[in-house]
Amino acid sequence: MSRTIQDPELQLWEAYASAGDAGFPLHSRMIFHCLSDMERKARVARRDGSKAEVEKEIATFSASRLAEILAGAEELR
Repeated sequence: MSRTIQDPELQLWEAYASAGDAGFPLHSRMIFHCLSDMERKARVARRDGSKAEVEKEIATFSASRLAEILAGAEELR
């Protein structure tokens, strides 16, 4: 499940969940991929809980809450 949000700079981002290291359920991640600028590196925010819990956050959090998480996310290496 993914969701599209817009940041304060009017860039569109796709948010989706990813499992933790080596597929372990704890410390899943919320991945943000910029749809407006494909050259931009993806961003990642580590989250507590399973991938299913992160998917629920993406589905239920407000767009402004997801934008806050995006603002604090690190570039994916």
